[in-house]
Amino acid sequence: MEAQIFPTQRAENLLYALFDAAGDGCHVMTAGAGPFTAVVPFHNTGSRTYLGQGIEMVDVVATTSLALAGEVCGVVLRTNAAEGLSRAWGWRLGGAIATPLTAGELRRAYSTDCLTGEALPLEPGLYCDDAPHIHLI
Repeated sequence: MEAQIFPTQRAENLLYALFDAAGDGCHVMTAGAGPFTAVVPFHNTGSRTYLGQGIEMVDVVATTSLALAGEVCGVVLRTNAAEGLSRAWGWRLGGAIATPLTAGELRRAYSTDCLTGEALPLEPGLYCDDAPHIHLI
């Protein structure tokens, strides 16, 4: 029998896994399912993670747990690189499993109009990359 994971624990597991996977630099995590979205800016330096000014971890966990309320959710981690470039990774979350998206899957998600299904261009300087595996405890 699989142990029940509470929404706040699911959110914490995801956040810490992404903080670890992101590496050094400035990042933004966006998670959502249905009408709820959580946007979490953070900066990694060495083994430390800093949230945006005035942002408290308890609030981030609460907002992220709402965004992950659906059984299947999407998560994108965007990293701001030098010279106006940004890398994006994505995952599909189902229960306690994070399935990495390929660059092509994420590109299609980023560049498809959700209402019409028409292809849209990516933002200048944004490139999609294959997401690494992350382990949600």
